[in-house]
Amino acid sequence: MSQEKVNRYKEEKKNRKSILRREKTKRIIITVVALALVVALILFIVFSIINRVV
Repeated sequence: MSQEKVNRYKEEKKNRKSILRREKTKRIIITVVALALVVALILFIVFSIINRVV
């Protein structure tokens, strides 16, 4: 390996915990936002059906 690759590997290894934490947080935020959008869409459809029936 070149010295540049070795240095990059060491830097990545040093910051691995923070990188993993950041990725996990990002994944959780995306999941929560997607879930909120699905719930909003379902509520919109349900209220639309209720308003047409009543």
